[in-house]
Amino acid sequence: MHTPKVDHSEDAGSILLLGIGFIGVCLLALAVITDASSAFIQQRSLQAQADWLALAGVQGLDLVAYYNHGATESTRLNADNVSSIVQGNFESSQSEERPSLRLSSTETGVYVTLTAPLRLTFFDSLPFDPIEVSAAARLDYRSFSG
Repeated sequence: MHTPKVDHSEDAGSILLLGIGFIGVCLLALAVITDASSAFIQQRSLQAQADWLALAGVQGLDLVAYYNHGATESTRLNADNVSSIVQGNFESSQSEERPSLRLSSTETGVYVTLTAPLRLTFFDSLPFDPIEVSAAARLDYRSFSG
């Protein structure tokens, strides 16, 4: 039996090209994973700050009613106190990039929304419209009846 000879001279650079393509795909995947992780961490940080501001805002109880009657259904939040407490805590926060704050409060709840531009490591310089990340927190005051 005679085995035919195969000419491998045309296949000389195909492994190198495949290796370079594989490295490129790995680098692109690494960039996507890094930026997705960065976006997730920024959103979690913003959520923690929104939760903290909502908790601080509930300290704006109408203290006169609270001290006279205790924590009853008639105890309400003082909107002016809530606003000044939240604004004061927001301004004193040591955030590297200050998000925008939207605050609303009622007699029974505090609603905080924070919005900030998303900072990406690799894809930030691409010519896209700015992407924003936001977080919202709501805390309702309810008396303990028990």
